[in-house]
Formats: sequence, C-alpha cells, structure tokens
Amino acid sequence: MSAAEELFLENGYNLTTTTMIAGKAGVTHAMLHYYFRTKEHIFIKVLDKNMEELLASFQPVMKKDAPFWDTLESGIATHFDFLMKHPGLPAFIFDTVRFNPELMENYRERIRGSLEKIMGFHYKMIQKEMDAGRIRRTDPLQLMLDVITLNLSAFMLLPAARKLFPDIKAGEDRRILEDRKKEIIALIKSRLYGNDMD
Repeated sequence: MSAAEELFLENGYNLTTTTMIAGKAGVTHAMLHYYFRTKEHIFIKVLDKNMEELLASFQPVMKKDAPFWDTLESGIATHFDFLMKHPGLPAFIFDTVRFNPELMENYRERIRGSLEKIMGFHYKMIQKEMDAGRIRRTDPLQLMLDVITLNLSAFMLLPAARKLFPDIKAGEDRRILEDRKKEIIALIKSRLYGNDMD
C-alpha cells in the first residue's frame, strides 16, 4: 500500500503500473495481482486509507458542547494538518478527477455518507451561530467551501512556487505552510466576526 501510494502521488494514476508497484514493494506481480486484482482496486484501497485517517482526525473536533469558534478553528487546522502529512494528495486527486473521472465517480458513493456527516455537523453549527446573531450572516456551504479551497490551494500552489521562485529552500516549506494555516484561520475569523456584522 505504501509503495502504491508513493508511486501514485509521484506519477499519477495513468503512469503508475502494477509492475512498478510490485517492484517497489518487493513482491512478484503475481502476488500483487492475487491480493488486489486490478490497479483500480489498489487505487481504492489507497484512497480508503487516507479517507479513514481524515475522518478519524475529525472525530475529536466534532464535540457537541465545544464553543463554536474553537470547533471551527480546530476543524480548519485539522484539515490543514492532514494535508501537511499528505502534501501530494490534493494534486493527485485533482489529476485523477481530470484524467480519470470515472474512478472518482465510482469512489464518491463509498464516502458520501461520511462527508455528509461532517458537512452536516458544521452546517448546523454555523447556522445556529448566525441565528443567534453571534457571527455575520453567510452561506454555510460557501464558508465550508472557502475553508476547503483555501487549505487545498496552499498545497496545490507550493510546488509551482518552488519552480517560479527557486530561492525558496525546501526546508522552508513547513514554516511557509504553518504561516499559511494561521493566515487562513485569521481570514475566516475576520469574515465571521468583522465589525460590520449584519
């Protein structure tokens, strides 16, 4: 699984072969085929592993009695920290959606329930705060999409930034990303608690 994930993230789905995966894992192609049958099955298992890790990381965040902003800030940071552990995952998923959309369409049903649970929890929490007049009025779906796209963009753009600005040292990535996480949290807080609350 580790070999497959590494190769998928490095080469993309189309350019990764089961022969490459078997070679990197140090097993025969026949053994790989016996356990996984197809490259698509390996792909699903790799996504399952990452999705299970992401969902498990959100369990402590979704405490019903925690204060609203603490919960939201923790959710933003949890998602960002997951991406820091898997920085190549956003680009890999984007490429897969672009070049192999059928794979993601087939996978969507496997995770729909879990994602709806997370989105539903945050949607209700945001709506409750708006109804109480404690935050500015906003579309909860748009707010969640803002958080997701702001977090993802950091990991999609950093590799391009390294090529455009070669002065960025590889060791600086973590500091840049930690600063970006703080900035995203500050942006979302400002949007919700600005002085011109409706």
